[in-house]
Amino acid sequence: MSGIFGVIDGQATTDSGLFLRNVSQAISHFEWHRTDCWVSPDRLVGLGRSTLGIFNREAQPLVAANGRYVLLMSGELFRTDSLKKRLTHAGMAFGHTHPELALAAFRAFGDSFPCELDGEFFIVIYDTVVRRLWMATDRLCQYPHYYAYQNGKLAFAPEVKGVLKAPFVRPVLNETAVAEYFRFQHLLEEKTFHEGIQRFPYGSIGVFDLKDGSWRIQRYWDWNQIERRYHVKRADAVEEGAEILREAVQIRAADDYRTGVFLSGGLDSRAIVGLLPPHKPVVTATFGQANSRDVHYAARIARAIGSRHYWFDLANGRWVLDNLELHMKLTEGFHSWLHMHGISMLPKLQREIDYNLSGWDGGTVMFNSDPNDPVFHSRSHEDMTQHLYDGMTRIYTWPGLTDAEEQEVYAPDFGKRMIGRAFASLDHEFQRYESFNPLWRGEFFYNVNNCFRMLQNMVTIYRSHIDVRFPFWDYRLIEFQYSLPLAVRTGLYRQIISQVTPQLSLIPQDVDEYLPTTNRFIHTLHKLAVKTQRKLRLRPRRETLYADYAKYLRHDLRPWAESVLYDRRTAERGILNIPFVKSLMHRHVVKREPLMLGKIAPLMTFELMMRQYFD
Repeated sequence: MSGIFGVIDGQATTDSGLFLRNVSQAISHFEWHRTDCWVSPDRLVGLGRSTLGIFNREAQPLVAANGRYVLLMSGELFRTDSLKKRLTHAGMAFGHTHPELALAAFRAFGDSFPCELDGEFFIVIYDTVVRRLWMATDRLCQYPHYYAYQNGKLAFAPEVKGVLKAPFVRPVLNETAVAEYFRFQHLLEEKTFHEGIQRFPYGSIGVFDLKDGSWRIQRYWDWNQIERRYHVKRADAVEEGAEILREAVQIRAADDYRTGVFLSGGLDSRAIVGLLPPHKPVVTATFGQANSRDVHYAARIARAIGSRHYWFDLANGRWVLDNLELHMKLTEGFHSWLHMHGISMLPKLQREIDYNLSGWDGGTVMFNSDPNDPVFHSRSHEDMTQHLYDGMTRIYTWPGLTDAEEQEVYAPDFGKRMIGRAFASLDHEFQRYESFNPLWRGEFFYNVNNCFRMLQNMVTIYRSHIDVRFPFWDYRLIEFQYSLPLAVRTGLYRQIISQVTPQLSLIPQDVDEYLPTTNRFIHTLHKLAVKTQRKLRLRPRRETLYADYAKYLRHDLRPWAESVLYDRRTAERGILNIPFVKSLMHRHVVKREPLMLGKIAPLMTFELMMRQYFD
């Protein structure tokens, strides 16, 4: 995984060189994963970088000419012309690589330097004179990192397994994280499965002082800093939004890196390919079973734009077992095997592209949502947390365990500490969002706790082979979208797509197979034709899902699933009620209930995580 790792220990009880070697070995999963390391002369600080060698190809660390500052950086910066002007105005000399610009910004602006940067990055800077270390992530934490601070010692890495290489960090199960995972299928906010190991928070800077061993983290950016615009007209919003989205795509595709787009039948990826600079070579790729809507409509979009297109079949569940070990190494249990689609494309695509220009959660940012959802209208804390809880357990991903099933899934003694703990945790975590924009605070919570804590793990998988860029999480686009009134934001996405990619708005989208165009006559006529064809059974039946995970679990994956869930080690942990777990599998296999995957797959993934880290 691309990222920065390191240890700082003023007590000199940690062999920093050994730590760096151990972490390098632990997080270098392939021969193309390269690491750069640096140890301070007093050996109290050890820093390293893991990289694919795509962005920021120069060796690191970057050391200032006078030897005072040492910088390591993952990621990249955008809109650097503005930064260069500010640095020039501040009388600061600077180079032209992104690490050099970041270091110049630090020297000019001090602790507030990440406020001056626009990009997707994780940066670590060590001052050898004052013996202080700074750690900063971009506003939206697009390069996730983890850390542990104990008794004046700090260890950090892009993977939890790297943090665990510090001798002062021990694996201790976080039981609140278990409760969250079983109910929501992901963790909330900064938790990991380990007590004392946290995810570095978005939009934050951390400072470690070697003199006294102190460590502090503060946010330099949060969602409530977005200013609201009350009087925007719809026509003006369409024009402005289209231009911002176009810029977000094109600044990420303006260089000579080989561009790829993971194409689906939805709106997000088609918007990206429709906004690419003219004549920009692009490779598109789609995964899914042959008769799925994604595969069919992605192929039509690829033909319309003339891309070199690849399709990766998911005809049966064997690809899950073939890629399971890598998936668990990369996602460390944070991501159920139920969401590992796309991993089978990577060996082939690595030879074709350098990065995926990702449509990740574009529909969330662009508000391709139901404006009547109670989450946008709830005013009280109680109503909001209940709606979020219902969404996370039933709607936002596969439906998970019910409240009644939570009463039975745990072994009796363990369950006494766990029942109701997931809701209590969500209720507690939402308190920080109470002061945010009432209209969007539920979505802000969703962004952080569903997009970043669950779906972002797919990005982690992709970064094992290629890099990724995120136009929909562009700073300007985020500020624009969340400044708008609900009435203006509703339906805006389809209007933008119809305006900027009119030819692609005439290809049906996967969700309902209707045209996403805002031309009412064309949309209505096509919708009527589709309904008529379905009624007369003249329309080909295409699967709504790219993979039939339910079928996999009943057939190809059933022996593996039972070998995990019914194993002696699983029972002896005293966490799961094995007879009840067997009843879940039975209900799934005999097809008594259609939506059992969100109940079973997380239990399996959790057990695999326990074997990886706690056995």
